[in-house]
Parts: sequence; structure tokens; C-alpha cells
Amino acid sequence: DDDQRLGVHFGTSDGGFSTVIPLNESDYWRLAALQSVLANALESDCALNPRAWRLFRRTPRRGGCRNNDRRKGVIDGDLVVQYCDLPTADQEDFASAIGSTVDLIMDNLLELRCSSMVI
Repeated sequence: DDDQRLGVHFGTSDGGFSTVIPLNESDYWRLAALQSVLANALESDCALNPRAWRLFRRTPRRGGCRNNDRRKGVIDGDLVVQYCDLPTADQEDFASAIGSTVDLIMDNLLELRCSSMVI
């Protein structure tokens, strides 16, 4: 039930502040496709490989896989929200590349933004 979803806000030891919120499956797959397209199209900070450092990996000390198998399943909100700042022509190109519309993606990003607000 969408009304019963809860998110988590947390701080990090280096002063960062992040949020983890659940998404429904259709929104997740749409934003995952958008994340993939944007990771390839946009220039990343500090020349870091966005695919490598955005994947979640548990350490063996915390019960993770011994073969360092990385799992997908986390959308990088900072990356997908950059979609809002792109020119309209680029937004349309990226939306058509993932088989969606600009309006639907913007609605998903607005919902994501509202879900992660701290009141």
C-alpha cells in the first residue's frame, strides 16, 4: 500500500545527509533506465565512473557476498534530478530513449522530491 511506505533520513560521519525511500516497481524501472541513460550522457564529477561507485556492495564483515557481488536496486537521486535542469530538447530525447514521456518522468521526480522532504 503506497500510504504505508516509510523512508529513512540519515547523516554520515563525514557530514553528509541522505535519504532512502521506497519506490513502486514501475517508477523504479523508469528511473533506473533514466539513471543509466544519464550516467552515459552526462559528464561525471572528478572523472569517477558513475556505474562503479553507485552500486551497492556489502562488505564480507557485515554478511555480504564473499565474491564481492554488487547489487543494483538503488537510484541515485542526485543524478536523476539533474534531468530537471536539462534543456527541453534533451529531456525529450532522454525520455524517448527509455520509452517514456517528459511529463511522466517529471511527475516521478516530483514525487521522489516530495517523498524525501524533511518537515
